Amino acid sequence: MPSSDKKNLVIAFLACTTLAGAGLLVHTRQQLADARNAPTLQVTRTEVKTAAAPAPIVATPIATPALADETPNLDNTPNDRPEGGPSQWGGRGNRGGGAQMAAQMAELMKDPEFAAAWKLEQTARIEQRYGALFQDLKLPPDQQAKLTALLVERENAGRDVFLSAREQGLDPRDPAAREQLRTLTADLQAEVDANIEASVGASVVTALDQYNATGAQRNTVNTINQSLTYGGQPLNSAQSKQLTTILAATGTQAGRNTLITDATLTQAAGVLTNAQLTALKKVKAQQEAEQLVQTKMREARDAARAARDANNQNRN
Repeated sequence: MPSSDKKNLVIAFLACTTLAGAGLLVHTRQQLADARNAPTLQVTRTEVKTAAAPAPIVATPIATPALADETPNLDNTPNDRPEGGPSQWGGRGNRGGGAQMAAQMAELMKDPEFAAAWKLEQTARIEQRYGALFQDLKLPPDQQAKLTALLVERENAGRDVFLSAREQGLDPRDPAAREQLRTLTADLQAEVDANIEASVGASVVTALDQYNATGAQRNTVNTINQSLTYGGQPLNSAQSKQLTTILAATGTQAGRNTLITDATLTQAAGVLTNAQLTALKKVKAQQEAEQLVQTKMREARDAARAARDANNQNRN
């Protein structure tokens, strides 16, 4: 399915006027069936052209920040995604800011020069994020280009729904609308997932899912590898993959990284050299020190806040 096609996808917005509030959530299939009979929202997809033949992608051992999902935060609550990028459009708790940024972005996308630069930037970010996986998959250039374009399209799904809704007078901050928009976004993403499987095969979809699920572990492995590179004993490709698997099974995820545990050290001993295992223990000690500092600082802040509150109460 060409990514330049515009597909009319619709949602039905139901009024809730009673004090008790009628149930608005219905099964997704029923929503779509009703929507086809009474279309209200036309979603315009961002056009993503497939590059003819991408240059070979070389993965870098340097840790790079995880990139923000393009899906807007429809909950109007602080999300736990990395800061920056379109994930801020949902407002991060600022109910007015998200809509304003969406309006600004909608205007910018009307500028052909900006739109072309935006697409190029998106493609570059996808290649950076999935560089190591692309290197392992070794897809033919045409399939690689299709996969990259589809991944960009998948990230655009939430943004396209969000902007289309706003352009047509719908308020994404309205509770009744948010769930419907979220459902439509999921439907668009599922369609892209099906296109990915049809284009490059189910095995690639499985590899993508696994890669996305181990981002925190790979970030930690990159941190470990950085310290090893300074000593001249970096991890080889097989060791990196094995350590990622070990961390997924034994580590504790903390944000965008994984905390190393004693079980991690035990299993890693069969994979790493003595020098590499020493470096792993050093990173574990650094993680524990960072946690201790954060805990102590948080306790100090809480104590200071409690003291201020007590003083204010005494004055009153």
